Amino acid sequence: MKVRWLVGALVVLVIMNLAALGAFLFAYLHGPPDHGWRAGRPWAMHHWVARQNPEEQRKLFRAMRSFHEEVVPLIESTDQLEGDLIASMGADPVSQAHVDSLLEQISRNRLEIAQRATRRMIALGDSLSSEEREHLMEVLVRMQRAPIGPGFGPHLPPDIPLHEHR
Repeated sequence: MKVRWLVGALVVLVIMNLAALGAFLFAYLHGPPDHGWRAGRPWAMHHWVARQNPEEQRKLFRAMRSFHEEVVPLIESTDQLEGDLIASMGADPVSQAHVDSLLEQISRNRLEIAQRATRRMIALGDSLSSEEREHLMEVLVRMQRAPIGPGFGPHLPPDIPLHEHR
């Protein structure tokens, strides 16, 4: 009788282990692309997002990706200017005129990025239905509230309702 219980327990444990192994293998092969055998492929996240989201959300992801590709040169230029600014401030003597010109160019680049983003969001909003536009606004508010890092960007208090941001 004891042997039967032990064999039964052994069978149950083997089945549980096989089920756990199958679940881990499935998650490894079909999970987000930043894990498993697909790690290190930058385009894999885009394909995973495309498979996991409905068409209206894919439209938003495509718009954000094309915007990012559009502003990368401005972002890189701004990063270079900021590096030049730091180097200029370390010079002896510091050229105030040069520092001011770098600050003005950095400001122009950031303003251009913000204007392009705003134009792109307005165009995207015009192409969406009212429900999709509402969802887009909720996503933007959530992104604004997300703590990205210490001191990075303005953060909205979580108790402010969405309609107050329009």
